[in-house]
Amino acid sequence: MMKITPVRSYSYQLRFLQLVNMSKIKENEKFICLDIGTTTLRCLIIDSDRKILGSSFRKVQLVYPEEGHVEIDPSWLWENVVGVVNSSLIDANITSADVKSLGICTQRGTFLTWRKDTGKHFHNFITWKDVRSRGLIEDWNESVILKTIRLASRLLYLVTRNGRYQAGSKLKMACSHASSRLLWVLENIPNIKEEIEKDNVMFGTLDTWLIYKLTKNKTFVTDISNASATGFFDPFTLGWGSWAINILKIPRNILPPIVDNDYNFGTTDVFGSPIEISTVLADQSAAMLGSYCFNKNDLKVTIGTGAFINENTGEGINCHLDGMYPLVGWKFKGKLTYINEAPCSDGGSLIEWLKVAGYIEGISDLKKIIDEAVITDDLFFVPAFSGLGPPINDAKAATGFIGIQPTTTRNKMVVAILESIVFRVALAFQSLKTSSNYDFKKICIDGGVSKNDFICQQIANATGLEVEKAEFEEIAALGILFACGLCQGLWSDMTKLKRSKIVEKVYKADFNSARCEEKMIKWRKAAERFRSWYK
Repeated sequence: MMKITPVRSYSYQLRFLQLVNMSKIKENEKFICLDIGTTTLRCLIIDSDRKILGSSFRKVQLVYPEEGHVEIDPSWLWENVVGVVNSSLIDANITSADVKSLGICTQRGTFLTWRKDTGKHFHNFITWKDVRSRGLIEDWNESVILKTIRLASRLLYLVTRNGRYQAGSKLKMACSHASSRLLWVLENIPNIKEEIEKDNVMFGTLDTWLIYKLTKNKTFVTDISNASATGFFDPFTLGWGSWAINILKIPRNILPPIVDNDYNFGTTDVFGSPIEISTVLADQSAAMLGSYCFNKNDLKVTIGTGAFINENTGEGINCHLDGMYPLVGWKFKGKLTYINEAPCSDGGSLIEWLKVAGYIEGISDLKKIIDEAVITDDLFFVPAFSGLGPPINDAKAATGFIGIQPTTTRNKMVVAILESIVFRVALAFQSLKTSSNYDFKKICIDGGVSKNDFICQQIANATGLEVEKAEFEEIAALGILFACGLCQGLWSDMTKLKRSKIVEKVYKADFNSARCEEKMIKWRKAAERFRSWYK
């Protein structure tokens, strides 16, 4: 039986497990696990015994230049990425010369364009939370071109039963895809078209830019998991989609090559001695790995800044999606794993808004508020700061309360906001379940919001699933570690790692489940009132 080793870090309390026989690996080899999220930058230094030697994190500074615009300053980001890694090395009392390799996961859909000759960016990072392109999206989704593509695909599917055409029959653009925001850049950023004609423009999601910077402009690529979430990736050919690029008129010469997650990304000496970059992953892919969702039909929900439900679909693509998007989970050693995703743009961002708006001072306030509040059946909150995702699929929906009465208190409003996170997750799960036609029994939960027992319990009540919370919180870091270990030969098959998983708590539907389901039906009606508000 494998030994379980409890460990602690200065900034976190995590437990990494003694997973495999380490006889092949030099004693105490060390790995950098770098997680570039929307809310925080995190770096953990972990050795081959799964002990966290050092850690550091910094809060991401989002920039809101206009209504609906959500950006990150590239100069600030680079300075703080370097800072968070250096701080974690100091915390571990080691230098870069002591590190075996570096693994990275990044938020998806956030992108930048920059000059090839000078490296100067044309604009800030435009994040996946940004909705400046919703007017473009509505125009394109209602355009004759896309309607024709959907109709033609539907007819071709009836004749051929080819899943690719079935997916095409449901084709729609979304704010979370980089494609629509890139179109906005091409139309609104001065001089960029002239520089494209000179072949002097580079496009990259956050992973591409970070690798480019870390390797001092030597490696210009994007990993396949990040590429698959751009909106112009073809999951059937595993390359940039010709139809999307031709129709949207996206210049091919600005796009990076697409590579596997275990590609030779090169080395970086930014932190001192050269360190190999062994793996790069999209954040939800890392979270899937860290949740041990290695097998087909494994299911997890991450509630960080947003909430993302992901299903492992193995080597096959689910073409029955409505408002969702087939993604590449990862590709290691030539083996490809696809995932389905049902996204909810607002999750932990609502908790941050509660603090900014003065409803709470900190997350610790939530338990007391929940305990003291008299939960009402007639007060609802609709979370649509970035629109409403599947199955509603409305980028122009508004955010707001409905059912406020003279007896409504601050505490009741806070509880309604927390319930809205639950209802959005449950509604997204129902869509994914319908498209997958599979009887799910369990869902793994992670992310900062999963610390809240009320939300975990209500998700169990609203979905009927067992909600399984892991013993540690930084699931993405564990996923990076698993990927690094696979690339470095620590193990040949990650599915064997499942036996080492430790669960902190399992939430099952309780006596409140019927009431929760009834309230969710009312919440859905409330959400319909907030549709198509913005014109």
